[in-house]
Amino acid sequence: MSDELTRTMTNPPEILGRGDSWSGQWEGDGIWSDEAPEIVEEPVAPGYDMRKLYRESTTWECHDAVTAWEKGVTDTIMWQDESGKEVFAPGTCPGGPNLGKPFFQFLPLHKSFEEGGTKVAESENCISFIPAGFRGGKTPNTMNPVREDIGGPSALMSLVHVLTIPKDVRIYNAVTLTQDHQPLLQEMKELGEKAVMILMKGSKDMMGSFKWQYSQDGEVEMSDGTMQSAKVLETDLTEKCQKNYHKKIRDPSILNSFHVYPAASIGYLHLHSYVGELLTTAHDTMSRDAKDKGYHKNVPYDVVVKQLSQ
Repeated sequence: MSDELTRTMTNPPEILGRGDSWSGQWEGDGIWSDEAPEIVEEPVAPGYDMRKLYRESTTWECHDAVTAWEKGVTDTIMWQDESGKEVFAPGTCPGGPNLGKPFFQFLPLHKSFEEGGTKVAESENCISFIPAGFRGGKTPNTMNPVREDIGGPSALMSLVHVLTIPKDVRIYNAVTLTQDHQPLLQEMKELGEKAVMILMKGSKDMMGSFKWQYSQDGEVEMSDGTMQSAKVLETDLTEKCQKNYHKKIRDPSILNSFHVYPAASIGYLHLHSYVGELLTTAHDTMSRDAKDKGYHKNVPYDVVVKQLSQ
């Protein structure tokens, strides 16, 4: 987990309102992009086993603690090592009153934009929202920025990017899923894609929408007092996606993936849904860094579901 995210979730920042330096509107209507989408996510390696690193790099004590938390026996994912020292699972809060709890267990993710949150849509069992909690600068409702120059490892992976989580069912990571979870996963996928399309079709005034992102022309006050332009540049998109800069996407390719252990920074199952034609440089940086460390950052939804029956 990045130091930025750790600081953010340990001490959640004050949520900002809509009237700030990011105000503005995208005046251009853009043009349609009808080019066939490219396959932009690297396929997983042949023989990929999503549970392998989890089995090999974590202890049985960790497995038992995760299971106890998932069953509701405990509210924290904690165990003791051989010396009696308390150990907390990766992706849990490292300090404060929520020590040892997965971040999505206690954050107010149900809040709408008007209430200071970033919720886009919800279903009976799931909720979809734009990643938020950014502490590096003053962004609307602490929404994670698109620009890697501003957000670093916390930046969005696409101009339109949402997370979808179960409301009540506790699942630590894709590696702890079972076949019984398949209906829930399908609901997560459907809601994530619905949320993406809401943002793709939203007006310039809808926070986090495709048009809203392109309309930003102000500045962001960073935590160190410096100012950064909020204007999305062509170079903020990956090289393959730069041809789609300021173009409307008639039929967007929605990618769905999980950050399978150890790629997840939060120990609470969440599905990433995002537009393949609008990937950011942060997406490529995260993928490249994970590959250098020997694992995949974005494992496609279909791969995860298929492995549940293996």
